[in-house]
Amino acid sequence: MRFLPLGSLLLAALCLPADAATRIDDPEKFIAQQYDALKRDHDHRFPDDIYSARLAAIFAADMKETGAKPPELGRLDFNFWVDAQDTDDTMPGAVKITSEEAPHAPDRRIVEVTFTNFDPKDTRFYFEKTPQGWKLDDVSSPTSGWTLSLILRYGR
Repeated sequence: MRFLPLGSLLLAALCLPADAATRIDDPEKFIAQQYDALKRDHDHRFPDDIYSARLAAIFAADMKETGAKPPELGRLDFNFWVDAQDTDDTMPGAVKITSEEAPHAPDRRIVEVTFTNFDPKDTRFYFEKTPQGWKLDDVSSPTSGWTLSLILRYGR
């Protein structure tokens, strides 16, 4: 009888609805929502279920090779969303977001974001259309000279 409360608690937990996976129907709108949230809260928690199978595998390989366990991130030593380890008080400042189809690939989009975090930043988010909606396939920063997948695989 003393296991009844624990059993009831476990059963209740199993019946709770699981958090729904993040579905991205419009990459530009999704990025705008993330930077709007960042304006309101510099500690905004970005979703981690948005990666393409390719990028998710690269994150997993980085974790395995470096022995990092979440929230540590192995070779990645900064937050790619803000292109830094820290944020200044006015970040992200004036945000400009543009989007374009990848050449000859209607199932891929490039969303470019310019913002300020200590200095002007330019970040490009590369999305790929999947049956589960759009997924983030890579990120790069022309101003800082990095590409996320390359950092995760080879370091800086």
